Amino acid sequence: MTLRSERRHWRKAAASLVALCTIASGAGCGIAADREPKVIQAADLPADLLDPNPPSTTTLPGSATPASVTVYFLTRQGELTHLTPVQRDVASSSRAADRIRALLTGPSADEQQLGLISTIPTDTVLLDTTYVPADGELIVNLSGALFDVQGKELANAFAQLVWTVTEVPGVRQVRFKVDGQAYRAPNAEGIEQEGAVTRGDYNSLAPAR
Repeated sequence: MTLRSERRHWRKAAASLVALCTIASGAGCGIAADREPKVIQAADLPADLLDPNPPSTTTLPGSATPASVTVYFLTRQGELTHLTPVQRDVASSSRAADRIRALLTGPSADEQQLGLISTIPTDTVLLDTTYVPADGELIVNLSGALFDVQGKELANAFAQLVWTVTEVPGVRQVRFKVDGQAYRAPNAEGIEQEGAVTRGDYNSLAPAR
């Protein structure tokens, strides 16, 4: 390095040092000086240092969107039982778990006065759900309290669950687990099915037109 180049190098270094000192002293930007470096929060930055084009929303992709969705209870008319759609508000219309939990709360007192019932035992708990996109299949894992009912009432309970979750876009069929163990769901006639079940397995309980 020549003497001239060396002098030029030191002049640039000195200019940078002066600039840093000016910023640290707050003379040019209004940030108080500190003896040690620290992270400056965005709220403490001067307006002219912030992003001049901030994003217009803070909603993350795929975040929950509150919505009114359909769940299915039952109505009895003499010897006939059929599914009846009811609206419920949930945190996310795209989460099957939200719809199931809304279903598990059962009909309200006013809805009971109108004749709506649920054959799903009130202490049944949703343990988890798994969605398999390639098959359009939802796996629903419920607690063993589901078996507090048997026979036709149990078949009706599965009908409520299947019709409710197949309201979710992309869900075409349902498999069940009880306390983590695979379970063969009965169709509307009470016959256990080998594979997944669909709405078609409960056509005899379809909502009245």
